[in-house]
Amino acid sequence: MKVLFVNTNDTSGGAARAAVRIMRGVQQGGVETQMFVKYKNSQADDIIPHSRFVPKNLLYKVCDWVATKIKNKLQHHRWRPYKRTKQDVYMSDLRGTRIHGALQKLDYDIVHLHWINNRFLDIRELAKIHKPIVWTLHDSWPFCGVCHYFIDCERYHTHCGACPMLGSKKEQDLAYEIFEKKLEAYKDLDLHIVTPSRWLGECVKKSAILGRFPVAVIPNCLDTEVFQPMPKRCKHVKPVILYGAMNAATDKIKGFTTLLAALRMLDKQGLEANLMVFGAEAQELPMQFEHIDVTFVGYIKSNEKLVEVYSDADVMVVPSYSEVFGQTASEAMACGTPVVAFRCTGIQDVVDEGCGYLAEPYSPEDLAKGIRYCIENNPDNVIGKAARESAVKRYAIDVVAKQYKALYESIV
Repeated sequence: MKVLFVNTNDTSGGAARAAVRIMRGVQQGGVETQMFVKYKNSQADDIIPHSRFVPKNLLYKVCDWVATKIKNKLQHHRWRPYKRTKQDVYMSDLRGTRIHGALQKLDYDIVHLHWINNRFLDIRELAKIHKPIVWTLHDSWPFCGVCHYFIDCERYHTHCGACPMLGSKKEQDLAYEIFEKKLEAYKDLDLHIVTPSRWLGECVKKSAILGRFPVAVIPNCLDTEVFQPMPKRCKHVKPVILYGAMNAATDKIKGFTTLLAALRMLDKQGLEANLMVFGAEAQELPMQFEHIDVTFVGYIKSNEKLVEVYSDADVMVVPSYSEVFGQTASEAMACGTPVVAFRCTGIQDVVDEGCGYLAEPYSPEDLAKGIRYCIENNPDNVIGKAARESAVKRYAIDVVAKQYKALYESIV
């Protein structure tokens, strides 16, 4: 059995890391795999870059550059009416990159899609695949009009339009148009949906676009031999509160402003602590407290460095407003660190009872309560040990890979 994974890149971002981990896991289970990407940063031979299929002659490069410029200008014109577009929600249209028949030239029995945005794969290319498609969702874009996070909007249940994320009052707006094109593109596919959390699975079942396709819930995996507790590099006098995410400073979905409000409450209460931040630099998140010191460790690209940071922390805070899964939470738990998050969306599957604290959604008061609870009620790291045990039991590579292999076999 041969499975072709498809993701925009092979190293950058949570979806890429999740996709590569799943691929390596099913490889260990005896499945032959390759990954097709737009951007290749690793040296792995089984990662196939899009550039391999692009003609090398100068005439093609010039024509393609001109055509892309024209297409982007047209799309920018279509976005221009939506001046009230919410900058805190990532949105995409259907623009893709010409892949020159790559999905017909590569050899596979099943194609396994992951995150295909950033102008990589036009979903209308999927109609040319006459084999089963598994699609692991890493956000809600596949079943919404333009947005990757729908927050409280439920228009995807029936039909996107008059999109609040676009600030649109027009029923047949850009979200409506793209929703229609997705309905048409998915119409005849042999499509099998995977969601990393039960919450996202229920959202898919309610969606007008993907609701008719079978849905399996399989969590993201991680190497629990790499992500495991390490001795703290130095004994901190103050407990360490950890916050970090991809685009921690700019992605408002990650909830840093709510965390900041909670930390100010704890500071006023006199809590002595050290806040450690990754995924941002000091100038991106300026803050100052009386009792809480702040340390920035920058952007982390290696798993080894991540493990050190997770292990140094006494509590990891994931204050996201929306999480499909919550990969930083599962990684921190595997390293024996309790997690505080909101009781909403996909992360409530990850932080189960005894592994941390689930606060009332978007309440800085309850978030502060959860942070203090994990710091003050964790003798001998009892909560952290329970978190580690839960992560190994549910997210170890072999555990998740077996579920994917069973899914592939049931399809083929």
